[in-house]
Amino acid sequence: MNFFFIGLLCLLSVEMAFSQQIHGDTLNLKHNTASNNWSFAAEVYYYILPNEKNTTTMIGYADYKAFHSEVRYNYEDLQTVSVFGGYRFNTGQNFTIEVTPIIGLAAGNTDGFITGLLLNLTWKKFDFYSESEYVMNFEGNENNYFYTWSELGITPFNNFRTGISANRTRLIHSNLDFQRGIFIQYTFRKLTAGFHYFNPLTSESYGIITVGYEF
Repeated sequence: MNFFFIGLLCLLSVEMAFSQQIHGDTLNLKHNTASNNWSFAAEVYYYILPNEKNTTTMIGYADYKAFHSEVRYNYEDLQTVSVFGGYRFNTGQNFTIEVTPIIGLAAGNTDGFITGLLLNLTWKKFDFYSESEYVMNFEGNENNYFYTWSELGITPFNNFRTGISANRTRLIHSNLDFQRGIFIQYTFRKLTAGFHYFNPLTSESYGIITVGYEF
């Protein structure tokens, strides 16, 4: 349980300084404008695992208009790099829908071809974000794997977002197929910080400190 309180203290220290929220996923890139067709961002996820070695996942984003690209490390597997490209479709005003099909390749401890989908729904103060992918492992079909990260959030204040989340990943060795938890986030200008607490009050619990920055 110590890691939970350490994570909360880290986040609270950030909250005292933060005063603006980006609505959407853990780090929701601002949409491109005519005067700025490019947008860039980076995220770091620090996994605090009670019975395993702590690990770090890093993700970099680059968007040009509706074209989307990503580079990930330690996402599909430890010591694995993956690259993605896709195209964003969006519609709606009061209720917005944003869908980005992506394809990619992974190399490292896991080698494979990846197809995926990024989904972002927003309505008033509520949002749903999901990133899912299916890895077709080059070593054989028996090693194929489905990954997902989903968040159902609410933004009650301009600078604060909270909600519930679920994920399925190979980074966590657990008896649970899907990890379930809660999260809180704060954003200040281009910096977003948050804390996820998965499988609360169980022997399978762990925390993730997240930090994202837009360039």
